[in-house]
Amino acid sequence: MKSLAYLLPFKKQIDWTALESLKRERESWWERESSKRWKIDHYPDYEVTQVDLDSDWVSIEGAPKSPEDQSRLTSVAVRLIPWKKGPFKLFENEIDSEWRSQLKWDRLKNHLPDLKDKVILDIGCNNGYFLFRMGAQKPRLALGIDPVLPMQAQFDLIQHYSKDPALKFELFGVEHLNIFKEMFDVIFYMGIIYHHRHPIQQLLDIREALKPGGVALLETIGIPGEESYALFPEDRYARMGNVWFVPTLSCFINWAKKTKFVDIEVIADSELNNDEQRKTNWCPEGYKSLDDSLNPNNPKLTIEGYPAPRRFLLKVRKKGTQNG
Repeated sequence: MKSLAYLLPFKKQIDWTALESLKRERESWWERESSKRWKIDHYPDYEVTQVDLDSDWVSIEGAPKSPEDQSRLTSVAVRLIPWKKGPFKLFENEIDSEWRSQLKWDRLKNHLPDLKDKVILDIGCNNGYFLFRMGAQKPRLALGIDPVLPMQAQFDLIQHYSKDPALKFELFGVEHLNIFKEMFDVIFYMGIIYHHRHPIQQLLDIREALKPGGVALLETIGIPGEESYALFPEDRYARMGNVWFVPTLSCFINWAKKTKFVDIEVIADSELNNDEQRKTNWCPEGYKSLDDSLNPNNPKLTIEGYPAPRRFLLKVRKKGTQNG
């Protein structure tokens, strides 16, 4: 089992027994027969000369120790398809992911608090693209959680060469936030809330995991409308079966108010288009993306006939002031 020693400085803010039990259970996932595809037992040898976490393309430069290492690295990266978040430049490999995640980062970066020396949580971090972008600001800890093995495999591949000691990944989910109590200065919750059945409980758990005065960045897909309501799709929404509540911006703000966040700021209310999400060569054959989710005759509607998704991004704060 990978060590949890990096969390020992925060032990007083953690249910350590629950954490260790969860860690053992999640690490056992790698032993399943179905998980072997994602397990990388040996990373190709490269000499790293530069790591750039502060550009649109998270970039690692250097040279392979042998031609075999170069071809093996490409094979490993291709094996981990689909790459949904990015982009990454991993030596010779330009991984142009389905999502141009730098566009979302550009929308929020000027609204971020100073991340230097902060303790940060990214819930549903996917492969950690945002973690790497945070790494440029030298946080004390940036922990990403996502209970999906391929996402950890992609993160581990980039992190093997980046070797940023502040960046960590665990196979935990939003439902495990109650393990942490007033631990984080900043929490990112980007594009996850609509995938779960209880949006209010999620926000309450985020609030409890924040330090007093802590900041959360909350992002969701949403629908247009002035009233405070949420769409509850009968079956699928934009081909996704795991979508529960799709709020208007007013409804999303009211969720934050109901859960006692303050200083609520609307950072973005933007249309989602295929400049930001589209199929690339780093998606598998037959992969479906945004264009396949919208009505071909009216892109303002989903394929099911619902209003097409917008993206809402809020910055909120927990009441209180931080110490230290």
